[in-house]
Amino acid sequence: MPVVQVEVQVSKTRELHVAVVNLDGWKTVKKTQKRIKQSGKFHFELPIENLQPGKYRIDAYLSPRRKGWKDRITEPTRRHLLVLNKTKIPKKSLFSKQDKIRNVNFPKIITGNESSALTAKYDITEPRDLYIKLLDSGNWKEFGSLKFPVNGTGEINLPLSNMTDDFPASNSAWVVYLSAKESIEPLSKKQGKHFEFRISDQ
Repeated sequence: MPVVQVEVQVSKTRELHVAVVNLDGWKTVKKTQKRIKQSGKFHFELPIENLQPGKYRIDAYLSPRRKGWKDRITEPTRRHLLVLNKTKIPKKSLFSKQDKIRNVNFPKIITGNESSALTAKYDITEPRDLYIKLLDSGNWKEFGSLKFPVNGTGEINLPLSNMTDDFPASNSAWVVYLSAKESIEPLSKKQGKHFEFRISDQ
């Protein structure tokens, strides 16, 4: 419901008129008035049935007692009103205030060809490259490395299966970090996730 606040100065009793005009067709959709005996601040609630989205204008003016538009003693004070389908929510920024890996999740034990997924959440200040490396946590030998361009703060989910076809059984670790575009040098603190990789349940 539109609520209009008006401040007026009068020397004698006047009629204060408020009208809401639809600028599409210049039709008055609501008007009301209040008898004002002294200067001050006043507000009007303007219940309008089935108020449609669009552009409107609110007009306020004074007239002598029991008089209207034709006998107005002031020119209307006007304000524009925009009616929306829904509240406009400011678009959330794609970027954060610093570059960092917030967390990394992966099962503690992977057996055989068990399917799994590596999840990493990250914050970035501008477009970056995200590196994910698989290492032997005993001697830090690198088994493999992946690079993903990332263009906004978010999360990456990497589904994995049939790891026994490519990697030996070992105590392993994922290492995840961010770098500047087309660079391999870490920009952020590396985040790791240790896990045990078994060929079978035995």
